[in-house]
Parts: sequence; C-alpha cells; structure tokens
Amino acid sequence: MNHREITKKYSELLNRAEVANGRKEVVGLLKKAAKLKSQIEINY
Repeated sequence: MNHREITKKYSELLNRAEVANGRKEVVGLLKKAAKLKSQIEINY
C-alpha cells in the first residue's frame, strides 16, 4: 500500500467510527485506524 491508499483508508475508518452504533464497534474501528496511522508514521 502506498501513502495515499493508507491515508484514504484511515479517513474512511474514522468516518465509519463517527457513525458507528456500539462501543465495541467504535473501539474496533479506532484500533484499525491506529494501526494504519502507525504505518503512515513509520513509512514517512
């Protein structure tokens, strides 16, 4: 994955977390977003 794809997926996950219904769903999405953010920081 390149930087643009990671950034796009990260923003999509944050948007999904904003409209999520349950606490577990929000936490899961935020954890996935955090993993992507760490990839962004490591690569660039």
